Amino acid sequence: MDAATLLDQIVKGAVIALIPNPRAPEHPPQPHSAALGKRWYSMREVADMLGFGLSKVKMLVITGELRSVKDGRYRRILPEWVDEYVERRVNEVA
Repeated sequence: MDAATLLDQIVKGAVIALIPNPRAPEHPPQPHSAALGKRWYSMREVADMLGFGLSKVKMLVITGELRSVKDGRYRRILPEWVDEYVERRVNEVA
């Protein structure tokens, strides 16, 4: 059915609801990756998690306050390293 015919039927009251045809998602979720969670984060993801700007995270990495590993041309940060940084900052304040 084309759009014009459908609109005509809606105007006449012949169609009162449109029920979508269920389809399989284009990229079905992979249960093994969801169960494991993220293995590492990009610097942008860490900045978003901590509420920092990207330049702040870069500076933390440069100064060694936040550990990272170089993967190709990108820096990656393990979740444990983010937790270590946060714990260290909390202990400094306490």
